[in-house]
This record gives sequence, C-alpha cells and structure tokens, in this order.
Amino acid sequence: MGMLKRAFSSFFLTLSLLLLGCGVPHIAPSSTKDKSSASQTNSSLPQNPSSPSQSAEPSSSSPSSSSLSPVIEEPITYHFYAVNDFHGAINPNGGEPGLSKMGGFLKQKKNEDPEHMILLSSGDMWQGSLESNYSKGSFVTKAMNEIGFDAMTLGNHEFDYGQDVIQANQKIANFPFLAGNIRKWSNGGASSASWGITSASTVLERNGFKIGIIGMIGEGQTSSITSKYVNDITFVKPIPLAIKESQRLKSEEGCSIVVLSIHNDASSVLKEQNTLKPYFDGVFCAHTHRVERSTSTDGVPLLQGGSNGIAYSHFDLTLEKDGSVTCANAETPLASSSWANDAGLDSLLSTDLETDDFKAMASENLGTLSGYMDSTAVGALGAKAIFTKYVKQYPNLVCAMNNGQRHALYAGALTYSDLYQAAPFMNSIVLFNALGSEIINEARYNTTYTGDTTTYSSLVSSKTYLVAVIDYLAYHQNAKKRYNYFSSFDPSKVVAEYETYPVDLSAEYLKSLGGKIDVSEFSPTATGMNLYR
Repeated sequence: MGMLKRAFSSFFLTLSLLLLGCGVPHIAPSSTKDKSSASQTNSSLPQNPSSPSQSAEPSSSSPSSSSLSPVIEEPITYHFYAVNDFHGAINPNGGEPGLSKMGGFLKQKKNEDPEHMILLSSGDMWQGSLESNYSKGSFVTKAMNEIGFDAMTLGNHEFDYGQDVIQANQKIANFPFLAGNIRKWSNGGASSASWGITSASTVLERNGFKIGIIGMIGEGQTSSITSKYVNDITFVKPIPLAIKESQRLKSEEGCSIVVLSIHNDASSVLKEQNTLKPYFDGVFCAHTHRVERSTSTDGVPLLQGGSNGIAYSHFDLTLEKDGSVTCANAETPLASSSWANDAGLDSLLSTDLETDDFKAMASENLGTLSGYMDSTAVGALGAKAIFTKYVKQYPNLVCAMNNGQRHALYAGALTYSDLYQAAPFMNSIVLFNALGSEIINEARYNTTYTGDTTTYSSLVSSKTYLVAVIDYLAYHQNAKKRYNYFSSFDPSKVVAEYETYPVDLSAEYLKSLGGKIDVSEFSPTATGMNLYR
C-alpha cells in the first residue's frame, strides 16, 4: 500500500472536506456571541476499553485532525479559568472570599474578553452551606449563569439531593452539565447504556475556532454518594472514554483545542494515562480539595484550585500558526478578600437569601462555644445529638454513629448558619441491628457515642446491637452495589428511619445546654465517645 498511496488518500480526503465547507472557517470572529452545543454521543462510546493504550491511537479510517483544522493567520491565545469544589461557599469565611467577590472576579475576566475567556466548573458546586442547600443548589446555579460559566462537570456531591434535583438545576442553567462516563447499572454491572442526562462534551466556537470541553467524573465515586441516590447508575473508568471523545471532537467536530474537566485529582488521571498531549491541551481537576499544579510527561498542565473558593485554576492556551497548541501561565492563585463585590450577584443574594424568614433561620443563636472544635469534634457532636434524640424512644439503643464533618467551629457565638457550614451533610438517621464486629470496624473510621458506658463498655463481635447511624454509613455500597460498611445490613429489616439531618439534631442538642457550650464534651476522650476504637 505504501506511503505514496497514503499521501494521495490524505490529499483527496482533505480536498473533499474543504469542498464540503467544513475545513476553513473565517479567520475573523464569526460572532461575539458564544456558540456552544453539547455532544449527545455518549451511548456510542465504548463502555470500558481494556486499557488507555488500546484506545489511544486514532483510527486509521478517521480523517486526521489537521484535515479539519482552520487556517491560522496569527497565533491566538485563549484564557481558561476553572472553579472546583465550591461547596456553596456563598458567605465570606476566613480565607474564603465568598460568592460575590470570587464570582465578581471571574465575571470581570469574562466581560473583559468574552471571545477568548472560557470559564468552567469541575464539580461539587452546590452542597455545603445552608445558603446553598436551602435551595438545593438552584441559587448557585443562577449565580453561575450571572457569572458566565461555559460548562460544569458533575461531582459526586451534585448527587446529594437526588437525580431529580440535578435535572431541575439543569433546566435553570445556561450552560451544559457534563459527565460522559455515567452508565446505567444493569444485571450486576455497568451496561453500555449512557445515563442520558449529561453529555460527554460541549463545543464552544470562539473567534472562529472550535474548542472542545470534555467532562468526566472519577471512577467508583458512587461509593462517595448515599447509595439510594445512585442505585441505578455507576461511574466507569473515565480516561479511555475521554480519549475517545477527544478523537471524535478533533476528527468530526474540527476542534482546534480540547480541554478535559474531570472531577478527580491529578494523580488519578496520570495513573490511568501519563501522556496526555495527543488528546488534551489542559486538564482541570477536583475532588480532593487540594491546590494542585501537576504536569504530564508530555507537558500538559493538570490544575486543582483547593475548595470553597479559596483559589482558582487558570492556564493560557495558544493556538499557533502551525495548528499546535502551547501552554503558558498554568497557575492556581489564591482568591483575595480585596476583590470588589459584584452588584449583579449582590442583587441575586438580596432577592433569594435576604428574606426575613431565611435571615431568622440562619442567624439563630445556638449558644457560645468555649473553644475551638475541629471537624472530628463536630462529627462527635452529631453522634451525641443523635443518641440523645432517640435513646428515650429506644431504650436498648447501644450507640449512635456519625462521620467526620467538613469544617471546624471557633470559640464564641455560634449561629445555625455557622453550624450548617461545618456539618452540611443531608443524611437521614437509620436505626437497625448491627453485628458487634461491624460496629467495632466502623468505629475506627467514624465517631460513636453511647450513654451507657457500663453496660456497653465493650461489644461482642457475634452479637447484634441496635444502633442509630446516618444513612450514608448504613446504606454504604461498594462499586459492585454490595453493602460493605455493614455487610449484614438488610433494608427490609430497618427498625426505623427518620428524615432529619444531623445538623438539626445537633442544633437542638446545643440549645438544650442553655447557652454555654463546653467543647470538651465532644473531645475524643470524653465519656462515652469513641468507646469502640
């Protein structure tokens, strides 16, 4: 067949594409308005290629990306910004500048150069504060519209309100939701059927050139979600599918630049594929709440900007005259409290969150903390509050179990909003009989409290005991949808389940103390606390 025949084939293929009008767009900007379309081809992607290397090389029958690339008269630089794990951090709090300042900064960047600035989210935007949970994410979604986000990759905490709420927010959003590796769960495994709610990618047309944005979520992160919200879906290995989607974006859509936004950390991406340049020009990461600046072996930046708006991720990608893409200024700068508030976002805040009812709820005084409580102590408060709430109704209750929470609390006056940001998880309380061995095992990783340290100073592994546990722990499943924290757990044998949140039980307990809160009550060595570790 030889090189000569391949050369002639390439020539005629290029000529055909040019004649069809899909080869050379206008060099001048075709419009100052954003043009984007979400790819709906997830179901055509393979379920799970056996390895990244098998899906790494483009098919010889596909047109090359260069045959679809526009003519570039002068280098063009695009500015990419991303936010990850914002967790509803609407109000300023220490190093967290709050929505108006962070959003105002990004909105200003977008307004300064809308044709060259692309703004993305890598997930976990909604869940995490009273102000965001109160509207189940819709307030943050509306704020993202105001700021000008171009796409959002789903994170695991987007599922904390249930799949219906994701779709409700999707109807509000002026930007696509991405997650191309979500598959239906069928017959004990991942099926080839796409979830059908999110897309694998979206294509933005800027300055006459096409930019592909791919969105994926980390494999197996269903185990980081209360199982009842994801019992019909699973998350498969993302990078092989992202590679396939990149090839499609370049060969079929004519994208000159492709960026991956993934709700997973850089090390997880590089573990799957350490050479990224043939497929992605930059990668935005998330999930671990770290500030990350990594680089693949072939020079592709992987960035993660911490959490709660303390930082953001940014890189500049330049489309060179020869069609190559170079990167500069890959950085994760800290946000600044000196940034100006944005009038549009402040107006949204005043409309949605400054009603009398909401302000009264958020500012309710729960008492005065005697000192600092770390996130583990906040979890211990929840465990004691759960036990105290239900032991009167269930006298044979042995212990309550709660997991660690998200933020610390500081000495001084404590409001309901403060407590909610520290303990934002919307878990119901499940009472069931668990084996002593299971309680002891889970006590190593979570917080337990018992009010009867004499009778239950120790537990017999083979004996069952009535416990009160948050639903995330009770119903926890592994990637194969098997209960694995409490492996003997049977939903049909649940004694009771209460649709109340640990934060509300904690608030009730703190108010019962009469105003003064001795934080030593929730230390790891306090009576009844962590007895089974």
